[in-house]
Amino acid sequence: MRILVVNNFVRQGSGIDASVAIEMRVLAERGHDLWLLRRDNADLDRVSAAGRGALLASSLYSLSSRAEVDRLLRRERVDVVHLHNLVPFVTGAVYDACRRRAVPTVQHLRNYRAFCLSSYAYRDGRGCDDCWPTAFVSCALHRCYRDSRLASAGLVAARWIDWARGRRSGYGADRYIANSAFTKARHVEHGLAPEAVQVLHNAAEDLGALRDETDRRLDELPTRPALTFVGSLIRAKGPWLALDLAGALPEFSVSFVGSGDDEPALRRAAHSRRLDNVTFHGVLAGQAKAAVWAGSFLTVVPSLWDEPFGNVVPESYSLAVPVLAAPNGGLVETVVDAATGLTLDVSRVDDAAARVRALWADRERSNAMRAAARAEYDRRFTERAFADRLEALLLDATGHP
Repeated sequence: MRILVVNNFVRQGSGIDASVAIEMRVLAERGHDLWLLRRDNADLDRVSAAGRGALLASSLYSLSSRAEVDRLLRRERVDVVHLHNLVPFVTGAVYDACRRRAVPTVQHLRNYRAFCLSSYAYRDGRGCDDCWPTAFVSCALHRCYRDSRLASAGLVAARWIDWARGRRSGYGADRYIANSAFTKARHVEHGLAPEAVQVLHNAAEDLGALRDETDRRLDELPTRPALTFVGSLIRAKGPWLALDLAGALPEFSVSFVGSGDDEPALRRAAHSRRLDNVTFHGVLAGQAKAAVWAGSFLTVVPSLWDEPFGNVVPESYSLAVPVLAAPNGGLVETVVDAATGLTLDVSRVDDAAARVRALWADRERSNAMRAAARAEYDRRFTERAFADRLEALLLDATGHP
């Protein structure tokens, strides 16, 4: 196949960006021809004030993205366009180019931006669905995007343009791929036809394969009690609950891998609470990430919002590290309580700490859980398993199953 991939990358990377990289690699390895239409939020940092104004104006409806896609479709005879994140600099304009050239489109659904412009469907400590019934005005009123009323209003205006062109969800694809059954269900609630949406769980990099050969084997139990939080340090991801858990488990070391808006406050809180067992590592990747994470007893995923999928789960499994996860969103599809991890409300910190201690004390059960985690990765989340399914879905979209 000849495939055009479209994505707006973000500063410091994201789960979507990582998934796009995996997708392009596995499809290229299978002999498909790929092109990438790339936009990047970091472009704002590299232009003059005038250039920044032009970029922000283009986020309403990008004529340059539409023209570039049209040119690629015409010149390269693309069979299918696979779209990911379109905000803020790609915009729904690319759909108009694809429709003009009659090239089939597949939109990957990995967050909730179709009905929540911040993409989280979470605000002020609760699930939020205010955008849809208010024609997205709620987003601007509450400064949901980047905590900026101007930036939020820009997204609202862009969505109104999409709406006027027949795309209330911002999307106008022929087919959709959701990263979990939960993500599919939420989009069907907001108007997508269920038969148009297929479910494909994300693949994850095999971090276990990056470990140095001198490291402890994956099937060996950790020698010290260690917990790891991996992800953006923003409130919706639950890092404050992980910090509370560190306070309730002083005998455990707790590592934070990632960065985000809440990082300075989290560091201050750890210092003021005298949590000597907490370490902040910042953003890590590849072997450095594997080295910090691999010695963990559990990965802590205490998300407050409904995670659509949670790439951290299969990544953790690849290291044979079970997961302690909140029982919400797509996490319940990937974490099997008492088998590959624990699902519990981490806000009940004393109960959560008691279950962690009990699991640490039960070495036979802990060892079985580690083996099950790695087996689950091998069964469901390898790049090969993902590539098989993705290849079939994209080929089907072209009309040649």
